[in-house]
Amino acid sequence: MVPPVTRDAELISDLYNVILILAAIVFVLVEGLLIYSVIKFRRRSADEMPRQVHGNRTLELAWTIIPAILVAVIFGLSVDTLGRMTARGTLSNPVAHVHAINDVAARQRVERAQPVDLVIEVIGRQWVWQYKYPGGDGVTTSEQLVVPANKNIRLDMTAADVIHAWWMPELGPMIYVNPGEMSYVWFNVPPGDYIGQCNVYCGVAHARMISRVKALPQAEYDEWYAKQAAANSAATRPGDPEIGKNIFLNGSCIACHYIEGTKAQGRVAPRELTRFASYPTIAQLDGFENNAENLAKWLRDPQAIKPGTAMPNLNLKAQEIEDLVAYLLTLK
Repeated sequence: MVPPVTRDAELISDLYNVILILAAIVFVLVEGLLIYSVIKFRRRSADEMPRQVHGNRTLELAWTIIPAILVAVIFGLSVDTLGRMTARGTLSNPVAHVHAINDVAARQRVERAQPVDLVIEVIGRQWVWQYKYPGGDGVTTSEQLVVPANKNIRLDMTAADVIHAWWMPELGPMIYVNPGEMSYVWFNVPPGDYIGQCNVYCGVAHARMISRVKALPQAEYDEWYAKQAAANSAATRPGDPEIGKNIFLNGSCIACHYIEGTKAQGRVAPRELTRFASYPTIAQLDGFENNAENLAKWLRDPQAIKPGTAMPNLNLKAQEIEDLVAYLLTLK
């Protein structure tokens, strides 16, 4: 397992290690007895009949009672671990990672014990995570969540389409994210980069639904946030096809779209993009001509152009849109 960085992850890791040790003992014992029996009771000559055993009550009781005891021990340890993971936190002993689905009372209880420094809205959709920051600056990211390190962070999580699961082994337990429900998650982590995976099958591009957390020292986080807020206002330069290509091939676009000769091998979108610039229209919409202006509108808010389309609003920044438009219009 990856090294845990929260108290919950430590508890899960400790339980896993105990179960691993018990399983290893059982494995060695069973395999040892199997090898012993094969050698001890092998047929030594063509006319020899091995001694037949027609039952042994002592052994039968032993291999029934011992596994039952082991299962009971694992059950007890699991209940104890779960209880400590959901225990009430205090200011001197904060809860490192808590999960509550639609439980406002639990949220209020936790926050009375440990005030929240930052609340971020999270939306899971096929096949990307979107993170919306407070503050009125319109700062939104996709795939990577950037937070200040050693601060109490709360995520208000929901799903836009199907059930997803936000799971990072280093941070703690898997979090179910359901449509129509709000999952409240708290965590507090040191500086570093953490990676996880949607852990509930959510469609053909499920394997590409990666979740990333980058925890920065407060000063670096403030600098990052200021840059994001400034980038939301307007593009600062003409679109760059190379930068747009990098955004496309290293983002969530490749989960759905196909471009020959690249790592974009998604097959969800109805048309491949290998020769996108040669298409007369965007999204096969009659009258929606394929040009830079319309493409920018489409990337800015696909749902406004074609309600119900599978293409999500990725909350792209103005400069990112300019760069993507420049790249896509080179695909001829």
